[in-house]
Amino acid sequence: MDCLSGVAIGTTASVLLVSLMQRRNAHFQGPLQDHNPTYFSPKREDLRDLTEVRQLAFERRCSPSLSESDDDSNIPCHGLSMEESRQMVDAADAKSKDKTPSEVLAALQRGNARFWTGNATRPEKSAFERRSLIMKQFPSVAVLGCSDSRVPVEIVFDQGLGDMFVVRVAGNCLDTSTRASLDYAVNHLKVKVLIVLGHEGCGAVKAAGLPMDQINKESPALSKALKHIKSGLDEQRLAQVYDARAHDREAVATNVRRQVEELSRSDDLAKKINEQEIQVVGAVYEISSGIVDFFMHGSNVTTTAKCSIVEAEHKAEC
Repeated sequence: MDCLSGVAIGTTASVLLVSLMQRRNAHFQGPLQDHNPTYFSPKREDLRDLTEVRQLAFERRCSPSLSESDDDSNIPCHGLSMEESRQMVDAADAKSKDKTPSEVLAALQRGNARFWTGNATRPEKSAFERRSLIMKQFPSVAVLGCSDSRVPVEIVFDQGLGDMFVVRVAGNCLDTSTRASLDYAVNHLKVKVLIVLGHEGCGAVKAAGLPMDQINKESPALSKALKHIKSGLDEQRLAQVYDARAHDREAVATNVRRQVEELSRSDDLAKKINEQEIQVVGAVYEISSGIVDFFMHGSNVTTTAKCSIVEAEHKAEC
C-alpha cells in the first residue's frame, strides 16, 4: 500500500511539473539556452506587448490629462527631429548666455543648499533633451576639483547633464593638462564661473604635508604631484595651527588659495575678471556636513596686483 501511495505521489508530482514547464514555456520561443538556463528568448507578441506598455507610459507622461506632474509639460511628446534638437539646444544656449556670473554662482549656492538639507532635485534629462546635447555643450560653470570619490561635484551642487565642466585631479592641483582644460572652458565654452574646489580630509594635501623623505618613497609621478602641492602650503604658518581639524581645513584652504591665485594672475583670465565676464572663486567642501564654503574671489587677487602697480607709480588711489 505504501509503495502504491509513493508511486501515486510521484506520478502526480511529475504531471504537475510537466504542466508547470509547459505553461512556463508557453511565454517564450525556443528552448532554454544551454549555457545559461536563466535566460529565455521572448516571443514577438511579448515584445509587442512590451512596446505597448512603453507607449502607454510615454502617453501618460506626455498627456496633460494623464500626467501626474506639470514638470513634463515642456517635453515634446512627438519626439525630436535633429532640426528640432538644434533649435532646442540653441534656445538653451541663449538662455545660459543671458545669465550673469553672479546669477550663476547664486544658483550653485542654492543647489548646494538643496543637497545638504536633503532636498536635492537630482535633475535628469529626458531622452529628447539628451539628444539635443549631442549638438553641443554650454556649461555655465567650470570646476577644478579633487578626484576623491566622496566629492562628486555635480551631486554636491545638485546639477545635471551639461550643466558643469568638471576637471578632477588629486589635490585639485593645477598642472599642464588641468590648466589647458580650464582654458578651454573659459575661452571656448565661455563659462561664467570658475571654481577651485578643495575638500575636508583631502588625502593628497595631507600626504603633501609629510616629510620629504616619505614623499620620495612614492612613485615618481605621485611624488612629483605631492611636491608641487607641498611647495604652496606655507608649512611654517601651518605649523602654528595646533588643532588637527583646523590644521586640515587651513591646509586645504591654503592649497585652494594658491590655485586661485595662479589662475587669476594669467593675463587673459585677469582681463575677463576685471571686465566682470567671469568670477573665479575658491571653495571648500565639508564632507561631514555637505556644505560648500565659498571663501575667496579671484577679483581680490587681480585688484591686489593692480594696486601694486599703481603704488609703484606713486599714485594714491590704493
